[in-house]
Amino acid sequence: MKTTESGVRPGRPMTRNREHVLATAMDAYWHDDRAAVSVNAICSLAGVSKPSLYRDFGSEDGLTAAVLDHYAQTVLGSVEALLSSPASYATKLDALIGFASEDPSMEAGCLFVKMRATRSRFGPQTQAKIAAIESNALEHYMRFFQQAASGCERRIGVSAELAAVYLHEQFGLAFTQRAAGKRPDEVRALLVLAMSVLR
Repeated sequence: MKTTESGVRPGRPMTRNREHVLATAMDAYWHDDRAAVSVNAICSLAGVSKPSLYRDFGSEDGLTAAVLDHYAQTVLGSVEALLSSPASYATKLDALIGFASEDPSMEAGCLFVKMRATRSRFGPQTQAKIAAIESNALEHYMRFFQQAASGCERRIGVSAELAAVYLHEQFGLAFTQRAAGKRPDEVRALLVLAMSVLR
């Protein structure tokens, strides 16, 4: 490949190319079964060569792990921001229910939930990323419940640890229902009922 006088290769910067591949792969994995989306398909969709993709990500496992990390930062980050906000316990819980049941971006379900359900299909990097995201989510949920209990916004009948796991699983179910085509109002009604034990 030709280089300029400064020794820099012309064309799209590598960082921008990597971000484009991540966004393309994330969309493909999110809206289709990850196992059905090949590296060749990602290369075709993103307009990059296979050697270029492997140079940036190392392997298909490296790509999948990077996509999941990108998803956690760009999509799930809003949930972490909500949980860390100064809003009341009830307001946060209502917002979480709204996100899981009605947010347009979740119409196809949650990429993390889909990949967690089929984690045995993935390589070690992706499995480690799934475990890390799950652990991080549970920590945020646990802190959310601990703060609500210390501020007397929540009855201390269920431990923060158990409440965190329960919330995590209920949201996983809600995202799965949305991916299966259940109407948002139906998903909301089920979540409201499920969350009533945490009010």
